[in-house]
Amino acid sequence: MRLGFHLSIAGSLLRAISQAQVLGCQALQIFIQNPRAWKWREIPRPEKDAFIAARKLAGLGPVAVHLTYLPNLASVDAALYQKSRERLAQELALARDLEADYLICHPGHAPLSLESFQRVARGLAAAVEQIPPPPLVLLENTAGQGQELGWLPEHLGLIMRLAGVPLGLCLDTSHAFGAGYDLRHPGGVARLLLEIARGPGLERIKIIHLNDSRAPLGSRRDRHAHLGQGTIGLEGFRHLFSHPWLRPVAAIMETPKRQQADEWRNLLTARSLISTQMLPG
Repeated sequence: MRLGFHLSIAGSLLRAISQAQVLGCQALQIFIQNPRAWKWREIPRPEKDAFIAARKLAGLGPVAVHLTYLPNLASVDAALYQKSRERLAQELALARDLEADYLICHPGHAPLSLESFQRVARGLAAAVEQIPPPPLVLLENTAGQGQELGWLPEHLGLIMRLAGVPLGLCLDTSHAFGAGYDLRHPGGVARLLLEIARGPGLERIKIIHLNDSRAPLGSRRDRHAHLGQGTIGLEGFRHLFSHPWLRPVAAIMETPKRQQADEWRNLLTARSLISTQMLPG
């Protein structure tokens, strides 16, 4: 399993590649647009080609793109729903141009109902039929804040069945803990993985978002912390990574970014958590 961070592309896509090299990453996650704005920045072909070449030269893989924050594929507002569907397809097309491996998105916010899941499924199906994998779209589990969908594996499994197109899963540890899965103990890890096996399927887990949590168990809050400095703790991550059912391609850290020393500390901690047989040879 390869390790990496979500890194900034402020100024240029190449910034993320250079940061990844400085940190010693093997994998990478980025936004490809401003995550808090609808405005679209056209990326010139030379910048795309330079990113692809630099990524290959650095040996980074997989590369995951995270969908920006504003789209809501479950929205009951017709205008926002259509805009969200169009934005997903637009970012998926750009991710393909950049030769990314995955595009990660949250299911969205809406009342907990079959109609909400059907809206998400229709939006995903339309985008994937227009732009088939790669990149493979990964649904990310949520903490269940507010009206977030996707805090239970059965939600994600239902969306995948309704969509009927190839989809994968991104498992966020902080979100799972906030949703009530006690990763501090082997029983909590086993419960989570069993529910994933019965819902989306364990084989769909491609990426882990490796984050500790500042929020209590079952709080339904999304608050990331440095590894070993939150409410999950290092022992919990050891339980998770020692489980024989878990075989993701990569673990991406979205830990707080205050100084570069934090990144190195998290990366060293992550390496210590993962057994040598899970690291690339």
